[in-house]
Amino acid sequence: MPAPLHIAILDCDIPVPNVYAARNYYSDIFASLLRDAASKSAEFEGLELKFSRYDSMKGEEPSDEELRGLDGIIITGSASSAYDKVPWIEALTALCHKIYTQHPHIRIFGSCFGHQLLSHVLFSPPGQNIVCKDPNGWELGVHPITLSPQFQAHFGPVTSNPERPNELRLQFVHADHVDLHELPEGFVSVGRSSHCGLQGVWKRGRVLTYQGHAEFDRFVNCETLRVFGKVIWEEEFIKRALEQVDQDDDAVWAAGVMLRFFLEDGEGLERTKEMVLERTEASTGSFLRFQMEKMARLLQYVQEMWSSWFSTGWKSKEHIE
Repeated sequence: MPAPLHIAILDCDIPVPNVYAARNYYSDIFASLLRDAASKSAEFEGLELKFSRYDSMKGEEPSDEELRGLDGIIITGSASSAYDKVPWIEALTALCHKIYTQHPHIRIFGSCFGHQLLSHVLFSPPGQNIVCKDPNGWELGVHPITLSPQFQAHFGPVTSNPERPNELRLQFVHADHVDLHELPEGFVSVGRSSHCGLQGVWKRGRVLTYQGHAEFDRFVNCETLRVFGKVIWEEEFIKRALEQVDQDDDAVWAAGVMLRFFLEDGEGLERTKEMVLERTEASTGSFLRFQMEKMARLLQYVQEMWSSWFSTGWKSKEHIE
């Protein structure tokens, strides 16, 4: 059987109290979403998922040895900003740079804050940060993302949105954005919404980000907005935002894209389930052939030794007689 797909999830915040009580950490919510997506598609039949959790706010991160055993990393959302000069964010920034430059076998995914942090790591000029407050203000609730032609050509239409298969509907809660108008070669825009021009980036087998929250559903985002709203928003603003949250989304499709990304090869070949099985079977076949050849050589050696001993023994007997 193929090895499990091992993904480390770096928690960058703690859910609001009601969400935490019901769903635990964001890492638990992501793990549940990906397992759900895997169970609903024949494409991922037989795929085993393994998750490891790290608390980035406490400075936890995978060791070099642990990094060598990972297939992917998820950077969760956060109420903090990617440009905040606090130790844990600076350490996480350094870790993401290290993973991208020194561990190319690890596929990196970022959601919201994670999208912004990775964009900063990958695209900000030295001494600058392309993440800043969005002049359009908050993007809240469910909104459609018009997928870029390149992204849709690779990952296909949004099957859960048959009326508008080129639009991906996700939950949102963000006021920062990535201020970047042109991506470097090799990177593709996920798409854009009417509010935000860069809704994520993708580089085959290396990086995938969403500005939105595939891991959020109505319950998670409603509870989050209620807590945020008590501090910063007026009652009428919160009411409109909660109405926008109560909409259908395409989170499972987006999670399926994440899984396909984590199984993707950076050289241009997808490590789909079939290819993983083929490689495993080929490896198993090679191992069995090696063992059979080894056994044949051992039997041949025993036969030669036995023949030599038997011949020598008879000669000795004849000489005595």
